[in-house]
Amino acid sequence: MAAASRLREFGDLVSLAYEGIEDQRRWKSLMASLSRETGSRDAALLIASPSMPGMYYLVTDNEDPVATGRVHVDGVMSVNPLLELPQPQPISVDELMPDGGFLRSTLYRRFLQPLNIRYLLSCDVLRSELVCAVLALERNADQPPFTTREKDLLALIAPHMARAIRLREQHARGGYMLRFFEEAMAKLSIACVVLDARGQVASMNERARELLTDPHLLSVRTGRLRTGDAIDGRALTRAIDLALAAHRNRCSSQRGVGLQLGTGKGAGVFDIVVRPLVADQMLESGEQPAVIVYINDSRQSAICLDPAVLSGMYGLTRCEGQVASLLARGLSLDEVADALDVSINTVKTHLRGIYDKMGTNRQSQIVARLNHSTARLL
Repeated sequence: MAAASRLREFGDLVSLAYEGIEDQRRWKSLMASLSRETGSRDAALLIASPSMPGMYYLVTDNEDPVATGRVHVDGVMSVNPLLELPQPQPISVDELMPDGGFLRSTLYRRFLQPLNIRYLLSCDVLRSELVCAVLALERNADQPPFTTREKDLLALIAPHMARAIRLREQHARGGYMLRFFEEAMAKLSIACVVLDARGQVASMNERARELLTDPHLLSVRTGRLRTGDAIDGRALTRAIDLALAAHRNRCSSQRGVGLQLGTGKGAGVFDIVVRPLVADQMLESGEQPAVIVYINDSRQSAICLDPAVLSGMYGLTRCEGQVASLLARGLSLDEVADALDVSINTVKTHLRGIYDKMGTNRQSQIVARLNHSTARLL
């Protein structure tokens, strides 16, 4: 009876994995079932792009707003060894980081210990240069460590999860990778609009949804990207038509068109790049993405960089990170001093520390480097 019960439980887990091909919400149900079956605090499926730091997609049954909040998860991801260390078989984090390395790590001391999380068990589902998918279980400090039983269950589920992810990718035409891409563009404050082969808007990122709200400038109407009365949109129309033709003809040499749209008063409002997405032999559907339109609002202020990320990336102190973040936004030294409520001499002292750690003695170079830094993705 016990064996039959375990077989049914495993069958239910596998069913949830494959049901997620069409309805990804079923994977959250799978995580909840895994938690119950393994006596875990929670279970999670993490899908990330090793080539794009800060890009990830998390499925978990944890409803704690602190543990699953963006700030906390971003912090965990910035120091997460699971993305860098291959785990072809289920392994505990204490085995990955032996001799007390895990308990001394920033991951544990800064992010997990305050939430009473002590034990982690994880296993690769997929791992390549493009994507890394990991199944992970967590237990509290007052729970026992994970055993062979939990390792065996993860080892059985992982290949089914891998196949389900691949099938979902085919089903959604790479939908989850598109979400990674859209999120990265949003973090760069760049609006991203994807058009299908008919020129209809197929998807857009959050930044585009925020930006395309003014019918007098630029918006989506009748399913298409349209300019309003205040802007001459003929150049955009020509660029989209050219990109659609390149997509249809599989013209990979067509890199795209860059243009600026303004109000006719000499002031540019939008910087735009229109690029064709050239189909390969595997994707023949007429609904596949055909054109991508990048839109930058020329009126927006500089990108806001997280001082904590800058501190970790460049070895800055907390105060130096705050100064660097404000300089990257275009503030003068006097404005930085006002914003931080410190003297101008204090700001200059912090600036000298930034110079030493970033290897330059010019403020303009600091600003340029920060605004091109991958810190924008975090």
